[in-house]
Order: sequence, then C-alpha cells, then structure tokens
Amino acid sequence: MNAIVENLDVFWNGFLATLGLVALAGIMSAAAGVLLASFSISPVPLLRRISSVYVALMRNIPAAAHLFFTIFILPLLGLKFDFFTLALIGITIYFAAYYCEAIRAGINAIGAGQFEAARAMGLKKAQTFRLIVLPQGMRNSVPPLINTTIALVKVTAIAGVYGVTELFGAMLQLINTNDSAVIVLMLFTAVLYSAITIPAALAAAALERRVVFSS
Repeated sequence: MNAIVENLDVFWNGFLATLGLVALAGIMSAAAGVLLASFSISPVPLLRRISSVYVALMRNIPAAAHLFFTIFILPLLGLKFDFFTLALIGITIYFAAYYCEAIRAGINAIGAGQFEAARAMGLKKAQTFRLIVLPQGMRNSVPPLINTTIALVKVTAIAGVYGVTELFGAMLQLINTNDSAVIVLMLFTAVLYSAITIPAALAAAALERRVVFSS
C-alpha cells in the first residue's frame, strides 16, 4: 500500500495524461469519422472507395502494431514529435475507422422517408447531409460512439508500453522500482481505468435508453 501512497503524484499525472489522450484522440477521431462517413454515403464512387479501403485497412491492423509504427517508425521518416503527440496521431488514425463505422450505422438507421422529404423540400445533397442526415445520424450513433471511446481508453494502455507516460506507462515505471508491490500497483491502476470506463458505460446505457424512449 505504501507504494501507492508514496507515488500518488505519479498516478495522478498518468491519470491526467490518459484523460488528455482520450479526450483529444476522441474528438479528433470523431471528426475524422464524420468525414469518412460522409465519404461512405457520397455519390462519388472514388470517395466511397477511399472510405471503405481506409476502414478495412485500419480495422485489420492490430492496435499494437499500428502504434508501434506511428511511435517508432514515423520519427525515422522525419516526423519528429514527442511520444505523447505520436501516440495521439496513431490512436486518432486508428480509431477514425471505428468512429466512421459507428456514425455510418447511425446514418443507415435513418428512415428513407427523411431523404424523400429532403428532396421534396428542394434541398441539395450537401444541405441534406448537413441539416438532416448528420444530426440524426449522430443522435443514433451516441451509444456506439461512447462504447468506441471506452475501447479507445483501453488502447491508450498500449501507448504506455511504448514509452508514453500515461496511466499504464506510469504503472510500468513504478513496478520497475517497486517489484514487491506489483499486484497492488496493477490493481490500483485497474481501479483508475475503471474510474474512466465505468462512468462512460453508464452514460452510454442512459443515452441509449433516452434515444429509444424519444424515438
């Protein structure tokens, strides 16, 4: 227990780094996901192809291999950033595909009558997407988007293995100097991850019930 009490500042800094990584990567991945989802329903075949290839490629690469490439290989190619920024880039690129699929599923759940009504009102395709498709699609996508964010939280732990001082990385550092308290440190780290994922899961369940009730 002393290993935890004496290193609360290390855990706290790692916890804040994890929250920052999750928040930034979540926002950036969601924005990229919206763009990819718009490509996937575009009347332009090339854009649809770009979206489908990107999603298929990212979803078939293990997260660990993907982050290894972005954190260690990109600097060799001239992209010189700190580990946190490289991890942020890697997680964003990786999860953009998953956010895209969640948003696309929400868009596919929109009734065909909405599109017919938009055409009847004389809206152009861009206006239909911006005013009708995207708002309703995002509303339908809220629960799976939160579940995707929970998965993102778990993937940030891989960044800790590759030298990013987030929560898991902080735990690894402390284990190296407190080898007699490995189990305690791991359990406390699990509790801190749960402090992020459990509220997110509860929020997803509450929002899902609200969406079903209001639909």
